[in-house]
Amino acid sequence: MKVKKYSLLGSVIMSSVLILGACGDKEEVSEAPDKETAQSEFGFQSFDLDIDTADQKDAVDASFDIDVSETEAEYTNQTESKKLSGDEAYAELEPIFKELALTKDMSKEEVIEKVTKAFGVEDYKEFELEIEFSDGDTQEFSDIK
Repeated sequence: MKVKKYSLLGSVIMSSVLILGACGDKEEVSEAPDKETAQSEFGFQSFDLDIDTADQKDAVDASFDIDVSETEAEYTNQTESKKLSGDEAYAELEPIFKELALTKDMSKEEVIEKVTKAFGVEDYKEFELEIEFSDGDTQEFSDIK
C-alpha cells in the first residue's frame, strides 16, 4: 500500500511541475501599453510580418498582438542576428512601429516600402504582412519578387 501511495504522490508532484512550467509565456509583454495607447501611437493593435530574402527564409519575422488579457511580442531578424520575445521584442519593435505610422488607407506599395525600409530588408523575395487596425479592420499585404 505504501508503494502505491508514494508513486501516486510522485506522479501528482511531477504533473504539477509540468503544468506550472508550461504556464509561463515568454512572448508576453509585462510592460505593454494599454490598447488605447498602442492604437493612438501605432494605429494598429495587431501586426504580423514575415519577410523572406533570396538568401534566407524568415529573414525577418515580427509579431505584436494586444488581446484583452495580455500583449505578446516576438521579433526575429536574422540579418542582424536578433531573436527576441516578450519585453525585449517590444522594446525593439516600439520605435519601429512609431516610425511606420501606417494607416489603412495607404496603398499596398506604400505599406511595403515603409515596412521593408523600417526593418532594413528592402531587397526581399517574399513579403507578407497582416495588420489589424484600431477600428478592427484587418488588411493583408503580400508581394513575391
